[in-house]
This record gives sequence, C-alpha cells and structure tokens, in this order.
Amino acid sequence: MTSKSAMLAEVLHRSAKALAAYAAGELLAAEPKAADGFGPDPHAGWSSVLRGRLDELAAAASFEQPSVFAGQMSWTRAVLLARGIRFDVIRQAFEQLGRVLAEELPEQVQPLALDYFERGMRELDQPGDDVTTSLLANTNDGRLAAAYLLAVLEGNRSKAGRIVLDAAARGHDVRRLYLDVLLPAQAEVGRMWAAGEINVAEEHFASDTTKSVMAQLRQTAPRAAENGWTFLAAAVMGNFHDVGVHAVADFFEMAGWRTIQLGANVPTEDLTQAVEFFRADLLGLSVSLSTQLPALRETVRALRQSAVGDRLKIIIGGRALADNAALARQVGADAFAVDPQQAVEIGVRLVKEGRDREAEAN
Repeated sequence: MTSKSAMLAEVLHRSAKALAAYAAGELLAAEPKAADGFGPDPHAGWSSVLRGRLDELAAAASFEQPSVFAGQMSWTRAVLLARGIRFDVIRQAFEQLGRVLAEELPEQVQPLALDYFERGMRELDQPGDDVTTSLLANTNDGRLAAAYLLAVLEGNRSKAGRIVLDAAARGHDVRRLYLDVLLPAQAEVGRMWAAGEINVAEEHFASDTTKSVMAQLRQTAPRAAENGWTFLAAAVMGNFHDVGVHAVADFFEMAGWRTIQLGANVPTEDLTQAVEFFRADLLGLSVSLSTQLPALRETVRALRQSAVGDRLKIIIGGRALADNAALARQVGADAFAVDPQQAVEIGVRLVKEGRDREAEAN
C-alpha cells in the first residue's frame, strides 16, 4: 500500500463522523425535501448513510481497490431507492459529500480521495440492480423458503422449525435445506432490513430462529467418518453477522471434521489463542461488510505471525468478498469460498496439500 493510500485511509477513519455530519447539514439546508423518508431525525439518518460510505472509502483506499467503494455506491443507490428516497435527492447528497471532501481533506490526499469518489459517483449513476427478493417462488425449495420466512416474520419459531424439519423427515437432503432454503431466506431477511421493510429487532429474531433451526437440523444429518482434522470458524472482529459462519461450521462437521465454532465479533488475540489451543488445521473467517476488510487483513497477519502460522490454512468468505475474490490473496488467506459446500471441498484440498508437503519434507 502506498503512503498516500495509507494516509487517506487514516484521515477518513478519524474524520468520517464529522465530515458526514457536515455534509448532511449542508444537504438538509439546501434541500428540505431530503428530510423525507428519514423519520424524526433526518440529520442523523443522512449522517449515518454518508459516514458509512466514507468508512467504505477508507477501506477501499487501504486496499487500493476503487472497485470496493464503487460497488458499495451501487448498493447504496438501490437501498435508498427501496426506502423511497428520490434519486435526485440521493445524488444531491453525494454531490454535497464530494464538495465537503474537496474543501476539508488535506491537499496531500485530496486528489486520491476525489478520484475514488468520482468513480463511485459514476457507479451511482448506473441503473444497476434493484434490492429485490432472491427467493424463487417457482421452485419447490423456493416455496419452502418462502413458507419458512413467512412463519419467521409472523413470530412463530415453532412453525418455522417444523416446516424445515418436516422436509428433512420426508427425505429432503439436509445440505440442500441449508443452501436452498435457510440461507436464501436469511439473505431475504437482510434485504428486507436494508430496504426498511423490517426493523433491527425483527432481523435479530429471524437470525436467532435460523441458527436454532440449523442446530436442530444438523442433528438429523448423516455424518461422514471422523477424519482427524479440526476446523475452526469465526466472524472477524466487527462482524456481528454469524448465520453463515454457523452454516459453514455445520457443513464441516457433517463432513467428518472436529468443528470449533466461535461465532461473531471474535477479537484477534482470542482467535489466535483458540487456533493454537485447538490445534486447528483449517480456519474459516467471515466478513459481511467492506469496512471489515482491514480487520480481516490484520487478523490474518496476526495468525501468520503466530506459532502455527506456517502450517495453518485459512479460507475466507462473506458478502464483502462476493464480487472480489482476489482479495483473498491480498489479505493473506489461502482461498475464498462462495458457500459452505465449496468451503468444505476447498478445505479438504488445502489440508491434504499441506499434509503432503509436510510428508515430503520429512
């Protein structure tokens, strides 16, 4: 990373809150209609939106990856439109943020910041994809996922569990229930929250229900013979979303691995200690937001410097990496997986290759 990129990331990290609040105030003073759709405190609402983008700009700069920021601008457009915010207001908000960056950033990093920002603005102007449902109502699994999600949104945890567990009892493959029912339903929960269709409390209930159902479903699944390998799974520090981590850990357990599932927001020091204590052969790390990428890099760096860093295999996944799998190498990981099944397949290959090299060396 160049010195200017590092400096820009640091400046934005320290000043994002103030810059976003300033831009939000200027926006609302210039365009009163910008208050529409943000409830009783539109300044706080816009400040949050704009600060989020500045945090993402800082993350993109720290990796020297403008596409990371540009992709988030496209997502932001779709989310705000889904919340009923007019596009002309959205664009005006980001134009104002760009003016604040031009006025307030140090001259050493201002050109780099504006270059990244202009790329993001071009992405903002592209129609892009809407934040629409990914559930497929024209398939059996899609209908099952929709029925499960409806029960969750009704607050009926027992009914939601029965829908999935009854399907397993009828012979439905457990792994397909994870991949084609539970995880798509959870993705829909995330979409609904982003679009303002459900609140945080409802999202938390849905996530907790899905983890509970997974725990019950895992007990019904056939398991491969134990292979003597240990898989440790965690969401990096700052990532509080761990449904995907639970799913990946369950797939490894079903494949015969001893599985240690640490959950969300695991501090790097504690994670390193756990890897050493449990003598993990493979570590799975999850990031859900691009702003967590620097934490991922620091976590991998700390692990590589630990006593087991040379032999430990690290596989990463999560929404933040979905469009840029090449970041896996940039953060020092061994591989990237798009879903739990692929994670197991890649994990087996990585550990086998590592064992083969150790045997050849001896």
